[in-house]
Amino acid sequence: MKRPHFIIERETKVLTSLLSEVQALADSERDALGFLPAKAFEDAVERKRLIAAVVDDSGTRRFAGYLLHSGVFPNAKVQQIAAVPAFRKLGAASALMKALVSELERIGFMSIRADVAADLPTALAFYAKNGFERVLERAGGRTRGRRIIVHASQLKTDNLFTLASAPIDPVTDLGIRRRAPGEVPVFAVDLNVYFDLVKQRDQSEHARRLFGEALGHTIRLAIADEFVTELRRTSSTPSADPVLQMALQLPRLPKSDPSTLDQAAARIYDIVFVKPNAKGVGTNQARSDARHLAHAAMSQASAFVTRDGAILNARHELLATFGIDIATVEEVLDLLPEAIASNGVLPRGEGFDLGPIDDAQLINYLSDVNVPGTVVSEFAELQTSTAFSRQEMIRCGDRIIAIGKIRVPKCVDPVARIIVHVRHEHLDADIFADHLLSNLVRLSCERAPIAIELLHLPGQSIVHNLAAACGFHRGANSPTFSKIAIGRPCTASAWPAVVQQVRRRTGLVLPGALSDLSAGEVDIRTAKGTTTRISAIVLEDLMGPTLFVWPGRNGVIVPITRAYADELLGTAVQPKLDFITNRDAAFLSLRGYVNAPRTAKQMQVGSPIVFYESKRTGNGRGAAVAVARIVNSVVVPKSRLEPNADKRLVVDSLDSFSATGDVLLTTFDNLMVFPAPVAFDTLKKFNAVGGANLVSAVSLSSGQVDSILTCGWSGGKIQ
Repeated sequence: MKRPHFIIERETKVLTSLLSEVQALADSERDALGFLPAKAFEDAVERKRLIAAVVDDSGTRRFAGYLLHSGVFPNAKVQQIAAVPAFRKLGAASALMKALVSELERIGFMSIRADVAADLPTALAFYAKNGFERVLERAGGRTRGRRIIVHASQLKTDNLFTLASAPIDPVTDLGIRRRAPGEVPVFAVDLNVYFDLVKQRDQSEHARRLFGEALGHTIRLAIADEFVTELRRTSSTPSADPVLQMALQLPRLPKSDPSTLDQAAARIYDIVFVKPNAKGVGTNQARSDARHLAHAAMSQASAFVTRDGAILNARHELLATFGIDIATVEEVLDLLPEAIASNGVLPRGEGFDLGPIDDAQLINYLSDVNVPGTVVSEFAELQTSTAFSRQEMIRCGDRIIAIGKIRVPKCVDPVARIIVHVRHEHLDADIFADHLLSNLVRLSCERAPIAIELLHLPGQSIVHNLAAACGFHRGANSPTFSKIAIGRPCTASAWPAVVQQVRRRTGLVLPGALSDLSAGEVDIRTAKGTTTRISAIVLEDLMGPTLFVWPGRNGVIVPITRAYADELLGTAVQPKLDFITNRDAAFLSLRGYVNAPRTAKQMQVGSPIVFYESKRTGNGRGAAVAVARIVNSVVVPKSRLEPNADKRLVVDSLDSFSATGDVLLTTFDNLMVFPAPVAFDTLKKFNAVGGANLVSAVSLSSGQVDSILTCGWSGGKIQ
C-alpha cells in the first residue's frame, strides 16, 4: 500500500460518528488493551480524551486508529492506542502518538506515561521507537498474572506554567496565583468525593484510598470555603452533624478576594453550565459548584477532583482558561507513586509539494493548530511598505502539513522574524520543518548578515530541536530563539566587510582578524557592551550558515556526479523542485556523502568540504559548486547502510563506491552553494585537483580553500 497521509480528528461530532469503529477495534484487541465499555469511549470523547486517525481515500474518510488518554495536569497517560490492521506498520499509531505529544507540550504538560504488558513485544518496541523509557516493572492483575512495564517520556515543555505564563488579556486576568516548581501539588476535592468517603457508596474504596494517601503526605488535599458553606446550608443540625464536623477539620484552600472570586465563579458557571446547557443550569447547586472551582483555580490547586459529569466535560476549556485541571479520583490515584524497581522508513517523501501560501490559508492554518492570536495577527499581515515577507507551505493532497513565514523590516539594522509550524503527526514532519527553517534562514541573509528571531511555539519540539542544531539560542522563558546569520563563507579577504556588516546590523562586535579564531576561542562584544569569550566553532554555529576559513583550517575537495549533486546539494536549477518526488536529502540541513574508506584521513571533523561536479558522465559542469562543514566521518559496512532508508543520502547502490565491504559515510552541514561555480582550470591554477584530476578526494590547505571560496563568491574571478 502507498504510504497514507493521516489526518488526526479531535472534533466531538466527528469522533462520535467513529465510536462504533473505535469500539470494534478496541474489542478486537481486548487481549492486549483490556476491556472498556462503550460508555467509557463516549465519556472520553466528551472530555477530550480521545483522538482518531483517518485517511482520505478519494474523498471518503477511512478510520485508521485511535488513542485514548487520561491523566492529571501536568502528567498524562496513554490508556489505549490501536491501529486498524490495514494501516499497521504504515505509521498510524506513530501519527496518533506524535499528535498527542505535540498537543500536550502545547498546553504545558510535563510527562506522559504508558503501562505495557511484558508479553507484548510489538507494543514494547513501539513505545521504545517513540521515545519512551522503561522506568519500573510491577505485577499486573491477579487474573492474568502478567508483568507490567511502566514507560515514561519527558515532554519538551519549558515548565509547569507554560500555559500560565502566556500573555493574558487584561480583561480575563483574574489574579490567579501559580504554584512554584517543586511545591507539593494540592488537589481540591468536590463534595461528591467527600461523600464517597463518609458514606458507603460505589466509589467509596477509591475515596478512602485517596484520603489515605493524603494522610501519608503523598499528596495534599484541601477544600474550598464553599464546600463547608454548602454543608452548613444542607445540614439540619450543624452542631451535631458528624459529616459537617469532620469536614471542618479538613485543610482549607487559602482565602481569596471575594470580588475576584465572584468574577471567576461567574465565568466558570458560564463555561461549565450555561454554554453547554448542562444538567443543573440555573440551580443553586450549579452556582455553588462554580464557586468551588473558582476557589480551587485561584488557589493554584493542581486539579479539582470530582465525579460531576458537567465539570469533567468542561475540563479542556477550564485548563486553557484558568490553568486548573479537572480529574476523577481514579485519575489522581493512577499518578500516585508505587514501589519502584528502577532498571535502568520512511519512504522517500513522495506525495507532497512546496509552494506559496496566501494570507487566508495562512490564517486558517494557524488558527486550526491553535497558534496564539497575537502571533496570527503579526504573521498574517500582508507585505507592507515597512517590511518584506515570504511565506511557504508544504501540502499533502488538499491538506496543508507545514508552514513557514519570514518578515524582515526595511531598515539598516533589521531583525528578521520567523515562524515555522508543522503537524507532528505527519511521518515526514522533520523533513518539512528542516527545509522550511533552513530555507527561511538562508533567505533572510541572502544579501547581508542579519539578526533572526524564531518564535517559540509550544508543542513544536521538532522545530525547536532543529533550531538548536542550527545555532539558535533561547534564554530562559524567552518567547523567541535568536541567532545571527551571515550566509556566506568568511575568507581572509571577506572578513573585514563581514565584521563591519555584523556590527552595523546587529551591534555584535567580532574579532578584527580572522586569524584570531585559530586559537580556538575568541572574545566578542554584544550590543549591550558585554564581552564574552566563546568557542570559534560555537560562534560559527551561532552565525551559520557560514564557514570560517582561518589559517590552518585545512579542507578537502571531493568529486560528485551531476545527478548526485543536483539532489544531494540542490545545485540544479529546478523551478518545479522535481527532486522532492523521489529524494529527501536536498530537504535536510544535515546530509551524507559516500566514498571509499581509503579517504578517511582526509575527511576530518570540522573541516571544509568542497564539492566538485565531475564531467565524467558528460553532463557535469566540471566545477566546484558548493562547500560545507564536515560533522562526522565513519567507516560503515555496506550491509548496515541502507540508501533507501537513509534520508540523508541520494545513493541507489553502494557497490560502485568501494571494492571492499565498507564505505565511508561523511555527514555535513552548513551547506552553501557557490554563486559562481569555480571551473576546473581555475582549480588547477590553485593546485587543487591532485595528480588524478579530481577523480578522488584531494586534500586542501586553508590557503587553497580560501582561494576557491573567494573565487566562488566574487563572480568566478581570481582575486
